[in-house]
Amino acid sequence: MKGENFKNTRLGLFVIVGTSLLIAAFYFIGSKQSLFSDTVTISARFHNVNGLMKGNNVRFAGIDVGTVESVDIISDSSVNVVMIIEKKAQPYIKTNAIASIGTDGLMGNKLVNINSGTNAAPSIEEDAILQTLRPIEMDEMIRTLNVTNENIMVISSNLRTITDKINNKNSLWNILMDTMVAENVKTSIVNLKIMSNAGVLVTGDLRNILGDIKNGKGSLGALITDTTLSSKIRQTVVKFEKLSDTAAVITGDLNHVIKGLKQGKGTVGVLLNDTMLIHNLNKSVETLKVGAGNFNENMEALKYSWPFKKYYKRKKK
Repeated sequence: MKGENFKNTRLGLFVIVGTSLLIAAFYFIGSKQSLFSDTVTISARFHNVNGLMKGNNVRFAGIDVGTVESVDIISDSSVNVVMIIEKKAQPYIKTNAIASIGTDGLMGNKLVNINSGTNAAPSIEEDAILQTLRPIEMDEMIRTLNVTNENIMVISSNLRTITDKINNKNSLWNILMDTMVAENVKTSIVNLKIMSNAGVLVTGDLRNILGDIKNGKGSLGALITDTTLSSKIRQTVVKFEKLSDTAAVITGDLNHVIKGLKQGKGTVGVLLNDTMLIHNLNKSVETLKVGAGNFNENMEALKYSWPFKKYYKRKKK
């Protein structure tokens, strides 16, 4: 009898402990799935969820505030993720918050991270749709790293070739190690310093010369600063302008006179243009020539005439 009672007691204790553990498990799972608290349902649409599944956590500011209710494909470039958020976190999640896909640790499960928006925006309501940030795909990162590794390999190969050439004889390394080259470089730097100092002196001298010119010193300074000289130059320019006007008038008059001469106006115009007058003058000249010849003959004959014969004889003696 006692043994049967002991067995019944053990069975009762086992049922009580098992029921307690089952209740605790239900409560623990329910708390994780937000089954026993007030919740708000929101959603977000992603281009790629990177393996996000139903039941994964939703975090806000690093704190688990809900779970993923469902992951549904909307189109070939859109996946709708429905999330259940605890009511107590609703006031802190703004309508301009951004949802992104993250990882719980380095190699943990996928989750949804919600970044807080500005305080000026209102809080989310039931069935709100959050903005999303496109996640970084691991395959794309691996492909990028692969390309980067190939480029690094090419660069390292080129660097090895360059170092081999530098270490070779009669190369840049020998030039760098040559002490004479270093001395020549130092001498060149000293010469450059001397040239720069000389340039500074020349610049100072030019500054002094320009200052003297501005102050009216020397011939050039007097020419630049003398106002009376500029007045005289203006007067000379005015005189040149008057002279040019007078020359223009004289030129116009000469053009008028020459035009009149060409048209045969006046005595000189008639003389230049009358061909008959020139012909008559030629005839007159010929007549004068003939008359002069006859006059010479008459004078020669007069020498031998009686009244003048004695005169010419006496003149010859």
